[in-house]
Amino acid sequence: MNLSFKKILFFALLFFVLILLIQFFLTHPFDEKVPLRVSFLDVGQGDAILIDYQEQYQVLIDSGLSGKKVLSELNRAMPPQDKTIEVLIATHYDKDHIGGMRSVLENYQTQLFLDNGDFSETNAVTLLTDLIEAKKIDSRSIKEDSRIEFGEDFFLEFFNPDGDDWSANENSVVARLDFRGNSFLFTGDVGFKAEKDLMADGHDLDVDWLKVGHHGSKNSSAEDFLRQVSPQGAIISVGAKNSYGHPAEETLDRLRAVGAEIFNTAENGTIIFECFEECGLAK
Repeated sequence: MNLSFKKILFFALLFFVLILLIQFFLTHPFDEKVPLRVSFLDVGQGDAILIDYQEQYQVLIDSGLSGKKVLSELNRAMPPQDKTIEVLIATHYDKDHIGGMRSVLENYQTQLFLDNGDFSETNAVTLLTDLIEAKKIDSRSIKEDSRIEFGEDFFLEFFNPDGDDWSANENSVVARLDFRGNSFLFTGDVGFKAEKDLMADGHDLDVDWLKVGHHGSKNSSAEDFLRQVSPQGAIISVGAKNSYGHPAEETLDRLRAVGAEIFNTAENGTIIFECFEECGLAK
C-alpha cells in the first residue's frame, strides 16, 4: 500500500466519521439549559415551591406536611448531584407548610433560612429551630420590602403583612419573583384581611402567575385583589379529596372572572414553569 493510497483511505475514514458525528448531533441535540424553572411540587394538602436558577441555585418556599413526600419531589426536580438549597423559606409555621422542613435540612445543605419571625414554641417548631441552630445555618426574619437579588434581571421581593394580632395564615410571607420581565406572586396562606393590607401598602401585585392563597380557600383571593393581580395563570397547591373542601367553587369562579387559567396539583401533579425570555408551562 503506497503512501498516497494511505492518505486517501485516512481522509475517507475521517469524512465518514464526520458524517456520523453530524448525523448524531442532528438527531441527539444537546438540551438547552433552562435559565429558570419554577416548580409547584405535588406534596398533597400543603405548599412547596422550588425555584431553580440554571440548575445551580435553588430556593425552596415551604416544604409541605410530609418529609418523605417533599424529598421524593426534590429528588425529581433537582439535579441528582446537587444537594444544596441556597435559600429555604418558611412562609409561616403551619404543619402543611413546614412539616417536611426538618427532612429537607437533614438531607440538603442549606445556606440561608428565612421566616416571618412569627411563630409559637410548639414541639415541631422547636425541633426545627434547634436543628437550624445545630447546623449553624444563617437564619433571619424577613423584613418588609426586603429583597434578594440573584442578578440584574432576577430577584425576589418580600411583602410582609403587618397585622400584630392576626392569625398565622394572615401573617404569611408574601413574595414576588421577577425574571426577565416575567413575574410570580407567592402568597402562602393569606386571606382577605392580608390581601387588603397588601393593596393598601401600595405593593406592585400585578403579575403573570399567582400561587393562590390558602389552597384556594373561600376566604382568600378576593375579587378586588385578583383584579389588581390580574394573573394569566393561577396555581392551587392542594391535596386530592381533602377534608377542607379546597379549592372552593366561589374562589374558582373569582379566578375565572379575571381570566386566569387555573392549575391544580391535585389534578395536574407537580406543575412546572420553564422560563427563557418568557415563562410557560413545561411540556
